Amino acid sequence: MKRINFLAILWLYTLTLHAQKETDFYKHELKVSVGDTKLPLVKKVNYNFSVAYFIRPVRWLWIGGNFINYLGGKVYYNRREYNTNGDFNEFSKSKLKYCAVIAPEIRFSYINKKSVVLYSAFSTGVGWENGYDSKWEKYPKTISYLHATLFGISCNFGPHNNVFLGSELGIGFKGLINIHGGYRF
Repeated sequence: MKRINFLAILWLYTLTLHAQKETDFYKHELKVSVGDTKLPLVKKVNYNFSVAYFIRPVRWLWIGGNFINYLGGKVYYNRREYNTNGDFNEFSKSKLKYCAVIAPEIRFSYINKKSVVLYSAFSTGVGWENGYDSKWEKYPKTISYLHATLFGISCNFGPHNNVFLGSELGIGFKGLINIHGGYRF
């Protein structure tokens, strides 16, 4: 059992060294992404737009933050108020669902090549949300959010391989699928 643990640690250490193999890398990244998400109170799928900044202290570790903005679906509701004599008034309202999230993120890259980067990430943040729901909750309200990027890829191109396009598969406030692009410097 000790040999298996030792070999597993040695294998992970080798992967980390492989991710750091090339010495030249860009330390800063600006990223813009669009994703799909389903907010808990809205029936249809909404889209989010996010802007992120990351810094890389070492080749395989990225530390940064996101600003995510949800726009889209309207929340519709109807209600009926009864008078003492049995008459009633019907009310119908709608409000645009909106949410803004600020979230720090940490990202670990498995493969760092000039043309491609493979990674996973985790972020948590605070969001401010407005709208109405069937429980007549008071808005705006503050909610905490979590997101885990299970698998992300970015393909680098350009004369210095510092422009990139890519996508992410994740679970959480950034949605199931994100498509992104950006610039490293």
